[in-house]
Amino acid sequence: MLNSFPAELIMMSVDYLTFEEAETLAWTNKRMMNIVRRNLPQALEPKIDIKKLKFPILEGEETLFELAIHLPYGVNSGPIPFCIRKDDQRRQMADIDAQNYAAFIQYARYCAVPSNDQIEWEEYAVKTSRLVRRRADVPPLPLHLLFSRAIVHHFYFVFCDSDWFWTVINGLEQTRGSFKDKHLVCSEREVLTFEDLDQIKISPFMQKVDKFEWVLDYDDIPMVDHLFKSPQFRHTNWALSKINYGLTAVPFATSEKLTVDTGHSSLIDLIKNFMKAPVHKRKWTLKGLDNDNYGSQPWSFKEVEDEIRKSGARYECVETTYRPVTRSSGSSSGIALSKTFRIFSPELTWNIKLSRPHVRTLDDVEECTEFNLSIF
Repeated sequence: MLNSFPAELIMMSVDYLTFEEAETLAWTNKRMMNIVRRNLPQALEPKIDIKKLKFPILEGEETLFELAIHLPYGVNSGPIPFCIRKDDQRRQMADIDAQNYAAFIQYARYCAVPSNDQIEWEEYAVKTSRLVRRRADVPPLPLHLLFSRAIVHHFYFVFCDSDWFWTVINGLEQTRGSFKDKHLVCSEREVLTFEDLDQIKISPFMQKVDKFEWVLDYDDIPMVDHLFKSPQFRHTNWALSKINYGLTAVPFATSEKLTVDTGHSSLIDLIKNFMKAPVHKRKWTLKGLDNDNYGSQPWSFKEVEDEIRKSGARYECVETTYRPVTRSSGSSSGIALSKTFRIFSPELTWNIKLSRPHVRTLDDVEECTEFNLSIF
């Protein structure tokens, strides 16, 4: 279909593609190959295959930092000094950056040969005498050049500062690299503002995030619920931990994948909201939670089933399981009990699996406040 378009329109479209996408387009036919070769020849150059890339945890608008890159065949590059160039710096440093980056390309090609000895970048740079004679003097590589040819299979970024977050994201958006799997971790609650959320919604790099973790340090969910409802994060795998408040609003989110690990929430309020919320495909796991309704309280399967019944939905209990729990010494310490309720709605049949991690007897009412909950 694209082949029938005028060459000028195809050239404009190529400007919005990654190098990997442009190369794929080039190999569709001879005409496309000629257009890409004339307008984006870099897309046809050899790529750097990166298995895993992890950014350091820094604060502020840092533009000089070190990265460790996992290359094929288990090769770890060791610390590589990198920098983020602004537009004026790119022009001033273009020749020097190109020379240094050419040496790194040779290093990446060396590492791509399984029979070669494993060697870190700084040692390679010194031994080949391409750049310097001492490791301490190895110059930083510009980030935009690294990703101009990179295919990153796993991108892992932990951040605790808004300025550092946007320094990295904006730096990556100026490249044409391909990122197969993006994993972001926000390690503090008070990091992103509502202004950040507005920018995230229009950020090209943030249009697809595979996994987003948020550590809340036993506080409430600040604005994550707004992100849950954003269409761009519908398929993102959310992972939240250490939640004290705000979890009862989560059932109304449209995200398909969610894991919550440890925290406090009212079980009945959660069930009530799940029965009210619009039905959609979910794969949610909430584990290690404490039933907190103005103070930790025990709960029973009967009151949960009563809440499901009051919603008016057609349901049935399809599975009940009992599993003995043993201490490390081998003696019994109680029973793990779970029940699965199947909910029949016009839009979708879905399930609520509720379990007690540890009870002493099989009575409905126990002195157990903890619960695990799965929605699928």
